[in-house]
Amino acid sequence: MGFDLADRELDPAALLAEATASMDPGGEAFRVLTSVLKSSGSTTLVLDGLLSRNPTVRARSARIAGLMRMEEAVPGIASLLWSREAAVRAAAAHALGTIGGIRSANALLKAIQRLGPRVMLIIALTRAAPDLYLETFLSAGQPRAIQPALALAAGLRGRRTAIAPLIAQAGTGSSRFRNAAGRALGWIGNPAGIPALTAALAQRDWRMRTSAAKALGSIASYQGGPDLYACLTDKNPTVRAAARRAMRKISRRPGVHGRPS
Repeated sequence: MGFDLADRELDPAALLAEATASMDPGGEAFRVLTSVLKSSGSTTLVLDGLLSRNPTVRARSARIAGLMRMEEAVPGIASLLWSREAAVRAAAAHALGTIGGIRSANALLKAIQRLGPRVMLIIALTRAAPDLYLETFLSAGQPRAIQPALALAAGLRGRRTAIAPLIAQAGTGSSRFRNAAGRALGWIGNPAGIPALTAALAQRDWRMRTSAAKALGSIASYQGGPDLYACLTDKNPTVRAAARRAMRKISRRPGVHGRPS
């Protein structure tokens, strides 16, 4: 079982993606396919392809390594996050997110620290991070460059275990982190985040008031209150708009009557 990673007409990564789409990565069929690829030398070809000068080969190699959960390829894939070609960077980020584990998550965090909180890196980190990885890093007080990304990733994971570290770090973090933490608490949607978000409605930074209003509107158990009502007349138009949207969401919930729209 061999393939040409540089084939201009046939993309082996796309074929493999189609073949594995319905497979359970922990199932017997997937294990058999992995064994066949290794015995045929295809995995070696993929590892070598990560170092190719051809960007198409590098991107396809990263994608295949991700599809086959090749943990041994993580260092090589991580190096592609700095590629000049957007397709290579995207393939590398997606592959690390698919392979997952501490090494993949660490590589993505390093890239976020150096390249900034790019969406594809945050999404990949959300998928790659092992249980309690994000919560641990949030609690440890990481460099400000990665704090917002950690908060957003934790929010996308949607687990209650992230609420306490998000709230704790919001008191000392940067404004970007506090804004991200507010959005994350809204995505998690747990009522435990309501007190911190309500307090954020009174912050001087209009961005924080905006994110808090949006987040409160996303928490199903929140029924509104004077702090949110006050934002309907906020001096900042973006805050007012966020409050109106939140109130509309709240007014549609069962048992809520007489809310401003």
